[in-house]
Amino acid sequence: MSTPDPSQTPPGQPSPAVPPHGYSGAPGYGAPEYGQPPQPPQAPGSYAQPAWGAAPAPMPAAGSRRGLALLAVILGAFPLAMSLFQPFALRAVVGSGNYAVWSLVSLVIGILSLLTGVGAIVFGLLARRDAPLPAGIGIGLGAAAAAGALIGFLYTLVATY
Repeated sequence: MSTPDPSQTPPGQPSPAVPPHGYSGAPGYGAPEYGQPPQPPQAPGSYAQPAWGAAPAPMPAAGSRRGLALLAVILGAFPLAMSLFQPFALRAVVGSGNYAVWSLVSLVIGILSLLTGVGAIVFGLLARRDAPLPAGIGIGLGAAAAAGALIGFLYTLVATY
């Protein structure tokens, strides 16, 4: 059964395509589904909620380096996490009475801080175009970690000799 053309209706009579309650059935104007209340019309330029089964958000390009930026942040934060556990290691070493072990623990922490700091700087520099904010955070944390490790090594060198 076809719907009559509204331009073919005689003048003065309502168009059979428009129901008497005024709902025209135009999309975006609150077309009610069975059992659902009518929805207000969407303003131009507003974002509607995606429907169930809608296409997922687009994935970053294959050459995207956002993962490297995240890795730079994690590597830059790693020396901070190690510095949180350093007092517990010091307490364990002092409690055992073997103070020579503390030099070894300090050296290992310093080397790991330097390596992870340099890694954070490198990965942050590689990812700075695709994800500038996390890459910048990773570069900053990595530079602070590497500088702290180098200053620690220089202080140990100067204090020893």
